[in-house]
Amino acid sequence: MKESGSSNRISYVVYSHNEFKDILQIQTDYLKKVEDKILLINYNDKDLNHIYSQYKQVIFYDDELPYASRLLSLSRLDIEYVLFIHDIDILIIKNDEVINYFTNVMEKEEIDRIDLQVRYLWDLDNMDKFNTTFEGTNIELRKQTNINNFIYNVNPSIWKLSTFLDIMNKFKDETYRSIELVTQDYCSKFKIYKLFSDNYMSCGWFSCLPFFQFLHITHGGNLLPKDNNNLCEPLKLEYNTILNKWLYNTNRVFANESEDTASPMNKI
Repeated sequence: MKESGSSNRISYVVYSHNEFKDILQIQTDYLKKVEDKILLINYNDKDLNHIYSQYKQVIFYDDELPYASRLLSLSRLDIEYVLFIHDIDILIIKNDEVINYFTNVMEKEEIDRIDLQVRYLWDLDNMDKFNTTFEGTNIELRKQTNINNFIYNVNPSIWKLSTFLDIMNKFKDETYRSIELVTQDYCSKFKIYKLFSDNYMSCGWFSCLPFFQFLHITHGGNLLPKDNNNLCEPLKLEYNTILNKWLYNTNRVFANESEDTASPMNKI
């Protein structure tokens, strides 16, 4: 993983499952320079010590529990903020200076979450925002109150851990698929901010910013198409590297090449 800026000041938490151990291996290799990282994974009988050894801490959850209840296993952590990310969002580039800046803003303004997926359609009605610029990229953080904009979602995010656990406890019977559908009204009471910028990158069904480039490598269990994947050029090259290095012999199915797999426009 390419890094810039100072070292990170928050813990990274990676959610995974042993059925995705091939994808987890990729994520783990890209995160090898991140020292303060925690793996959340199901109890299993696989020999994954080569992966576990790369993490500061490994927390196991009960596979029979719903998704939200699995995440409650993080209650044993005594930390205030985490950068929560799923194994399928391969973190290619991060800028710790920006991430630390956002964490400082969260502390100062008592913000509960910052969604690290970028929105490129401007929500002009909400003027509760922060502006900043990094490496020529103008970024606005806008507070989300419109439940139709998925105030809560499973995107990579910086979370106040107590808020994250509050939501999971309230909706502890929800699955990965259902939790985004039922949490919106409840989450409207929290201070949740999303990133807005014109300078976005297509990263596989979603969009990201240069300071936090992730590759959403699977969707519905299917890999991004090898071609016609609508990735911006830097991430397209990175995906080709991943295919050649880690997934050259994969049994995973690639998404239909004709599917719309990313944002409709690339601006980088």
